Amino acid sequence: MPDTATLWLRHWLYDWGGANINLFLDIQRNLPDGWLWLPEGLSALGSYWGAPAVVMLLLVWQRVQVRKMEPPLSVPLCRFVLGLALAIAAAALAKAVFALPRPSLVLGEAVYRAVSAPDSRYTLPSGHSVYVGVLAAALWPVLGWSGRVGLLVFAAAVGWSRIVLGAHFPVDVLAGLALGWACVAVALPWADRIARNSRLAGASR
Repeated sequence: MPDTATLWLRHWLYDWGGANINLFLDIQRNLPDGWLWLPEGLSALGSYWGAPAVVMLLLVWQRVQVRKMEPPLSVPLCRFVLGLALAIAAAALAKAVFALPRPSLVLGEAVYRAVSAPDSRYTLPSGHSVYVGVLAAALWPVLGWSGRVGLLVFAAAVGWSRIVLGAHFPVDVLAGLALGWACVAVALPWADRIARNSRLAGASR
């Protein structure tokens, strides 16, 4: 049984004094059923399953950069791959440690709208938000302001879709974005070293 201090911390840090659930319900209720295709599409685009496609696009982009005699994109590619691997492990650990239940268990099926079955038992952090957080952090340095704004809008839209579909509370989304970004930052020294060594190996051939 959690002690009083633990319950107090959860009430204010996770539940936001009740605002976390209220915001979740407000976001859900503001989208008509006829528009559910939008969050479903965004959720599909913001899934871990899109990672191989991102890697392929970065490899193609890198070949284009080399042909133009511009700096290759090996650094953001390494940041993305290493950051994502670390983030997936950290997210799985966080879900197991915090063991916070999904909205369906907290609110019940009659209170909220669940469009699809969740892909795991626990809710903190949002795996989709972790993924888009990694994507945004890895690509941020090589994009202009328009690209960065686009990344932020995409990340926010994916997080919104997870709330609308009934999979996560707002805190789960924010925690996922922060965790994804932090994992890229932690992986940065190794990613830069691997990218530098690969460039040196390629130049010596």
